[in-house]
Amino acid sequence: MNTNLKAIGLRAMASIALVLVWTLLTGLGPWERTPGGKLLGEIQTQPVTDWSFVQEVPNCAVETRPQFPHSVTVNCWDLGGQLYIGCMNCAEKIWSRYLAEDPRVRVRVQETIYPVFFEQVVDGGEMNAAWQARWQKMGRPSPAPSVPEHYVLYRVTSR
Repeated sequence: MNTNLKAIGLRAMASIALVLVWTLLTGLGPWERTPGGKLLGEIQTQPVTDWSFVQEVPNCAVETRPQFPHSVTVNCWDLGGQLYIGCMNCAEKIWSRYLAEDPRVRVRVQETIYPVFFEQVVDGGEMNAAWQARWQKMGRPSPAPSVPEHYVLYRVTSR
């Protein structure tokens, strides 16, 4: 009888593991630091010109590679209504490589998904101002340190 209970328990655990793996591979966006697939939510079709509402959320989700979606949780903030998303050690991240291959990206803020473009910020003044705004949103003490060399900043606009 113990053998039957063990077999049933093993089958149940295998089924749960299969469901979890299937969920991660087929959709249901990221959880914390664990990447996901296709983002779910209501799609906003109207362009956004003022992203200041992102200040009310702890983070956003980014979905790259539309043909086989890959999504991650990221820091997001606004500066003067402009949405910014940064990437630490970006050369090591999968999502940034997908972004370089195909700029069709979607960002989810709470339960709403926005089709967007990412454009890398190269202007030092804009980079520093956005870095300061990020630091402030994260509630870290001033002054903010210098922008790390391995940091990549993206300006995000509706498409």
